[in-house]
Amino acid sequence: MKTSMKFFTGLLLAAQFLSGCNVSPNIQFECPNVETNLSSLNAKGSLILDASETFQTYLMDMNSQDMIQINKSEENLEFFEVSPGRKWMVYNAAILDENLNYLLNDIVIAGVYNQLIKSLPSEDNWGPIHWLDDERLIINLIKTGESASLNFLVLNPFTNKRQELSANYPNIYNQKPLPNWDGWGITAFNPQLDQVVYLEGDVSGPYYYTLWDIQKKEAITQIQAPGDISTIPRWSADSDKFAIAPSLFSKMGDYPSYDLFSVSRDGSTTQLTHLSDYYPWVYIGGLSWSPDSRYIAFWYSSWTDMPSFGTRGDYFLGVLDIQTGLTTNYCTHGELGAEVGSRKYQPPLWSPDSRHVIVKSQIGEDFLNFQTILVDIQKNRAFLIAEKLEPVGWLVSP
Repeated sequence: MKTSMKFFTGLLLAAQFLSGCNVSPNIQFECPNVETNLSSLNAKGSLILDASETFQTYLMDMNSQDMIQINKSEENLEFFEVSPGRKWMVYNAAILDENLNYLLNDIVIAGVYNQLIKSLPSEDNWGPIHWLDDERLIINLIKTGESASLNFLVLNPFTNKRQELSANYPNIYNQKPLPNWDGWGITAFNPQLDQVVYLEGDVSGPYYYTLWDIQKKEAITQIQAPGDISTIPRWSADSDKFAIAPSLFSKMGDYPSYDLFSVSRDGSTTQLTHLSDYYPWVYIGGLSWSPDSRYIAFWYSSWTDMPSFGTRGDYFLGVLDIQTGLTTNYCTHGELGAEVGSRKYQPPLWSPDSRHVIVKSQIGEDFLNFQTILVDIQKNRAFLIAEKLEPVGWLVSP
């Protein structure tokens, strides 16, 4: 009886999604039951789970499902980022006193099982840190004063080689506060550092996502960004293209209308999804590429009634297969009642082998109350991994 009820619930969820939409061969719905028994979970690597409220960080061996705490009692580990090859991770390791004041704040480079590779003192002007490739970090250098110009440090933590970049591109948007593209300001460099996507326009608009050739100092192509300048462009793992989910200029009367596009290095633009053709109103939130560059996982909300200003929606997990053009909605929600543009939950996180997606899934009205759900996109299965532990990184097996 329980099995039948769960199956019916899955069908009901799918029916709710399909109501008010046109049926399309480019989208399908899979609503797997969330399993609590992990004995049949076939996953590999090391998953990093963080409880920011209690300053506890855990490492879960996905082969055995064993979990160990990796931070010391006086430590707070935060701002995790895993390298593109999933071999290394970087994070801040802060030593706290009894009043939770920072006594020490180091940048740590670690390998699988949190093996310490190197520890660097965080410098005064260092902002958010990301991996550029498997050897170099790119660090936003914080500037004080009236200027909103962007400067970056490219650092090889293994050799200490440094290179500074200045994002002084034509008509780059420089009004404070800058849109926050995950700490990059309004720039997204490719790993080769020969191309960058940046936001072009002044305070009154119009705005464009400009793909810029750094060596030739010329624009390759532009995508207009009407009304929404916070959408983050993401380079694929193979760095051949970037993906973006802009508001569609041709459908501004039906706002919100969003779809995924890819832009190749030569500027060729391809529409990847057609959600706006059959959802009356749809918004796409954070997106992430799979390590093999075949899939894009993303959050999206849809409405059957015309949203008013300030309308909220529930984010659900969509996975696009680039090869087939098929988008799958797994009926797995993230943030509930989210404002359009909200990024309280990070984009879906991929396993190193591109088989699994793991997400935060809100419980009830409080976005701080959540579960961590893993979705096997090959077997259409879902597993409960943890409660109130956020997935922040997934490394390969040693």
